[in-house]
Amino acid sequence: MKIFGEYSYYYFIILMILLFVFCLGSIIGSFLNVVILRAFSNESIVMPPSKCPKCGNRLKWWHNIPILSYVLLRGKCYFCKEKISIQYPIIEFITGVLFVLVFIRYGIQINTLFAFAIISILLVLSVTDIKEKVVFDGHTYSLIAIGLIYNLYLTGIEVYEQVNTIVGFPSSPMWFAVNPLTNSLLGILLGVVIMEVVARIGYLIAGNRAFGEGDSYIAAGLGAAFGWQNVLLILAMSVIIQLLFTLPLFLKNQWQGKHYTTVFSILLFIVYAAFYNYLFYFTSYLDNFFVMDGALFGLIAIGVVACWNTLKGLKNREDLTFLPFGPALAIAGAIVLLVL
Repeated sequence: MKIFGEYSYYYFIILMILLFVFCLGSIIGSFLNVVILRAFSNESIVMPPSKCPKCGNRLKWWHNIPILSYVLLRGKCYFCKEKISIQYPIIEFITGVLFVLVFIRYGIQINTLFAFAIISILLVLSVTDIKEKVVFDGHTYSLIAIGLIYNLYLTGIEVYEQVNTIVGFPSSPMWFAVNPLTNSLLGILLGVVIMEVVARIGYLIAGNRAFGEGDSYIAAGLGAAFGWQNVLLILAMSVIIQLLFTLPLFLKNQWQGKHYTTVFSILLFIVYAAFYNYLFYFTSYLDNFFVMDGALFGLIAIGVVACWNTLKGLKNREDLTFLPFGPALAIAGAIVLLVL
């Protein structure tokens, strides 16, 4: 019983800490709601104080308790009884959960504060992009600035640790090429270049950019925060995430438009690719060099046909389904932040 009681005490302490972090995150989420909504109205995030967007009455302190106030007020303004947007408690809850995940990943250290800031900005960018397909420069610049400051801090730590050892001040060309700040600066450059090149390919396919300039700034911010190697991973992951959302809608529109060849070629490629990977990783059928090359050639051939039919489908502007790319970038960045 003594051991059980001792472990129960530790579990209770951990639970209280996580609950505190969740409450802190929900409070920050309440502030993020202000940042999001006032970005559209071009108001200061400091003044005027919180007010009802419908009747303009200044809210009392107990109207601003994250999540709880929405429940107690039954989703309505205390003054005018108009409905309060469900966005408020959702953002507060999501921010609280994200803060808990960040805390579990990083614990009590300076890195956690930077992670809190990065995950908060990514959430703001996602919501504004989803609501109005708008990415505000101030938000992306903030992400870039925090990324640079964070990597400058990491570089300073490296310099401090080496100066206080027999190694001395780092002066090798290799260190200047691979230190966190250099990686951050290269990440900004690489993120922008790749996104702008891909965006301009859209002119050849559909006559306009593949996505907005704001997405390039988001990629720059992610490069600043995570470095050039991780930004490559983030961009690749974001494409996959985007496909998970857009491909079903695209296929639906192609089917309704009677572009059956496009639908079948894409589905055939997905099935073939899944089967090829299964054979490659879980069986010995592709151990033979010629068999593997033949199967790979078939995969590439089907992929080319699928891409060609997809490009033809994209030229039919009435079949296009426009979904913002910013949230996919933000989700990929959050995954790298929480997992790697």
